[in-house]
Amino acid sequence: MNLNSDTELIECFKELDAVNYQSAVYEIANYIVDRREDQAVKIAKAVSVLRANSVLSEDETVAGLAEYSEQLEDMALDAPNAFKFFGMLAAAAQVPLDRIGETVGELATKVDSPRPPALNVIFAYLKQLIKDGGEEATKDTIEKSEFDVSLFMNAERRADADVKKALDFQDLLSVFSKYA
Repeated sequence: MNLNSDTELIECFKELDAVNYQSAVYEIANYIVDRREDQAVKIAKAVSVLRANSVLSEDETVAGLAEYSEQLEDMALDAPNAFKFFGMLAAAAQVPLDRIGETVGELATKVDSPRPPALNVIFAYLKQLIKDGGEEATKDTIEKSEFDVSLFMNAERRADADVKKALDFQDLLSVFSKYA
């Protein structure tokens, strides 16, 4: 992106003249999953600016990401950072924690594998929330929303000890009071 300012980004995006930006969010998600990390960070920052300035609504953002999530698992076969970048995008797009399940769509139902795909997205999302807002703010958000990360885990690995081990492995244990 070679835009000089957030204002220029917003104006360029508004020139798309779309009534509903859901399809634009879908295309952004499609684009970000197969980029280099430095490119993905810039794209996520741009989406953050669009959300912070109310160019993209929460509903359009969640719907666009949810629509794209239907093909995310297939994309991850060729793009190893797809889940990570999608989670990073969801955090940058200010998707509320209580809507992350909706955002990952059908992936949330695929909990039979040892490492369910939605869990990869959620871990990346949470790490980005910590990076952007800090550990305490993320912890407060998790507690206030009563977010249960175990719902996205394999049913055989939902015991507290297993959840704690997975969170610890991801360096996320500190933001989950229930397991810390």
